[in-house]
Amino acid sequence: MKIKVVKPQYVDELPDDLEEGVFYICEAFDLTAHRCCCGCGENVFNKLNPAKWRLEKMSDGSVSLFPSVGNWKYACKSHYWIRENKVVDAGAMSAGAIAAVQERDRHDRDSYLAQVNARPIPDGATVWARLRATIARVLSRIRLLWPW
Repeated sequence: MKIKVVKPQYVDELPDDLEEGVFYICEAFDLTAHRCCCGCGENVFNKLNPAKWRLEKMSDGSVSLFPSVGNWKYACKSHYWIRENKVVDAGAMSAGAIAAVQERDRHDRDSYLAQVNARPIPDGATVWARLRATIARVLSRIRLLWPW
């Protein structure tokens, strides 16, 4: 691991170029971003939600990210925890172990989506308000991915 400590930085929008050692937190989009802590230079994005990652803020300003970050789609295949701003190497995993984690992640995602979709739909006025808010969130996320 090249990066041993990250510095949390709260932002309204993620910057185009992520600075090494900075852990960007965009609460408006429930998203974190950082350069891979192994030093390979890859950008790592973590979507915060019950089916993915959760961020824990400590009283001293430090942050922890749960669960671990497994960059198995990158050449480095790095695997680490971020605990109170410290990067803790979680060690390499076998291909079988990675496949099992990915399958569990898919199951967690599907369960979360089933719970969300099972919620009762509120009355008409609230539905339109939620629809407008959802459209606004989607458009703002598209702007992040596709700068004009």
